[in-house]
Amino acid sequence: DYRCDYELWDCENGIFLYLATSANSEVFSNDAVRIALTHAIDRDSITEEFYRGFARSATLPASPPSPFYSQNLADRYAFDGVKFAQAVKDNGMEGAKVVFLVNAEDSLRLRVARRIEDMLEDCGLDVELQEKTGNSYVDALKAWNFDIYLGQTRLSPNMDLSAFFDTYGQLSWGGVNDTGAYNLCLQALENHGNYFTLHKQVMDMGMLCPILFRSYAIFASRGRVSNIAPTRDSIFYYSSGRDLADAKG
Repeated sequence: DYRCDYELWDCENGIFLYLATSANSEVFSNDAVRIALTHAIDRDSITEEFYRGFARSATLPASPPSPFYSQNLADRYAFDGVKFAQAVKDNGMEGAKVVFLVNAEDSLRLRVARRIEDMLEDCGLDVELQEKTGNSYVDALKAWNFDIYLGQTRLSPNMDLSAFFDTYGQLSWGGVNDTGAYNLCLQALENHGNYFTLHKQVMDMGMLCPILFRSYAIFASRGRVSNIAPTRDSIFYYSSGRDLADAKG
């Protein structure tokens, strides 16, 4: 319930949008090009145009409001299309064809993929966007029939990335699994201070290209709701013990 004068509360919900590449890709098996991919993505324009306040740009594989996110580290991998275009040119990849896989059942993700396609082509690649659904999408992931794919998953509150890097991880499509990164994941879960090292290795090796974390938002007319402190599992959580029924009353 809100009018022109409103209050806003928001909370990350753990849904992580990212790019990952295939180890079989001629283009992205090139270390310099893969590592520079992070600079090709204008995350802020994506969050503003497609999510309209329901997402936060993320350059590291952790939600920006979380204690595991280092803004100083994130700034090293921010958008700079010139850097990626130069890496493509310096490594003889201008005009190289890349297959970009996306799940077309998610219309929002599909629109985002089309915008990322434009960004990659602006930097010198020839992108073939393959929009697949159902089993055909899953089969393409399993067979590594892509150079790059746009993925989405929900991370736990402790931002556990181990499913990406475990040898039999559920998210290790395209050969992103890596023993060293997996061990760093385990160390980070034991000691929060190791998230910096984990994120630095992931980004320095181009293992993932984070884009954003989605969020919930609550709008209400000013003064109508108080003491609300939304969480990812209860967006109408009240610090004073009240619930939504109390707010309506």
